Amino acid sequence: MNNVLNSFLKDIYDKPINLLLKSSEIKEIEDFYQKYYQKYTDIKMFYSVDKNIARKIKKVCSVRAEIERQFFCKKRLQSGTLCECVLAESIARFYQLDSFADVFHTYIRDLPANILYRLRDDNNRILCRYIYYNKNDLNTFLIQYGNPTRYDADFYMNGEKIKLEFKDRIARAGEKETEYDDEGKLVYSHSFQEENPTYISLIHQFNEKNNIIDLVGNYKIESDSDKKEILKSYFKSLGFDILISMDLFDSIIAITYDCIDKDDCCSFISFDGSEIRRSGKNSYTVFTPNLLLKSIHQVGGIISGNSVKIPSSNMMNRMRNDKITGRKINHLFYVRLESLKEKNGYCEFLIKDVKQLKPTICVHIQIIAERSRLREYYLSH
Repeated sequence: MNNVLNSFLKDIYDKPINLLLKSSEIKEIEDFYQKYYQKYTDIKMFYSVDKNIARKIKKVCSVRAEIERQFFCKKRLQSGTLCECVLAESIARFYQLDSFADVFHTYIRDLPANILYRLRDDNNRILCRYIYYNKNDLNTFLIQYGNPTRYDADFYMNGEKIKLEFKDRIARAGEKETEYDDEGKLVYSHSFQEENPTYISLIHQFNEKNNIIDLVGNYKIESDSDKKEILKSYFKSLGFDILISMDLFDSIIAITYDCIDKDDCCSFISFDGSEIRRSGKNSYTVFTPNLLLKSIHQVGGIISGNSVKIPSSNMMNRMRNDKITGRKINHLFYVRLESLKEKNGYCEFLIKDVKQLKPTICVHIQIIAERSRLREYYLSH
């Protein structure tokens, strides 16, 4: 472990770094936003609904920036983003990084030169969301990203870089989608195998006795060794040095890669809830047409050319945020509400409007070791 990472861990565990907002307050803000963001066009009116919530939002610069950016775009909050913002800014405040830049609304050339040249990719694009720095000490600063395909932040401490990944107290890690064939057996491409070799044995284990069509609920991953391998792959594929989370008292805690290979790893990290989810959030054009036809017939559907009729009572509602957004043929196929009509007791739609879901493989992680034990482990190294 290098000196700058050791120094950072010492700072985290020397004395508690408390979150600027408690976990319960982050959830409170998320619930408030989801309930009201579509009901107002004026941000002042939005804030006036609950002034206590508004004060909490404005307490953290990046939380306010994220809320207002999504509000004006009329978009939902991305899952986990506010937690990432609070963790990043709590660290920034601890290191007295009192200047904040929202890259979406900042004139880039106003940023310090030594920070600016670290923000661009090979195509000269700006990749980050928020920057925290101190004008009187430009050797220490934090760059927070927003790309799900990479880690969450770079923290430059005395000119050296530490790569950070932020996670809620209980979170998913290394979630990957995979397809399946007409028999419901999981399949994967050559590129998937090359990029995710630790997932392959798990897929084979699943296929020996299960299929995604008949699966009732999600498939629990039982083997601790499989879970540990996926978490190790998660560290390696995203390339971060340290995973940052919080304990039950809303103080920052962290683990490094070496924890995973400890003999008593499971006393440091809980993998409870790790699973193959039979259907993820993302939807796709149908990739198993024969299975779709079979599924339609199984629920009493009638196919005429490109049109389908299914008894309304045989289709389940697809729910998102307590709203009906579509109708499900089964847990694998659905039709968006705007693409169907209900007539004479039937749901009618075109085959081309059916969407298909993919299962996902994911590890659930939670740092369960008490802060005192983590402190002993990292400060004794």
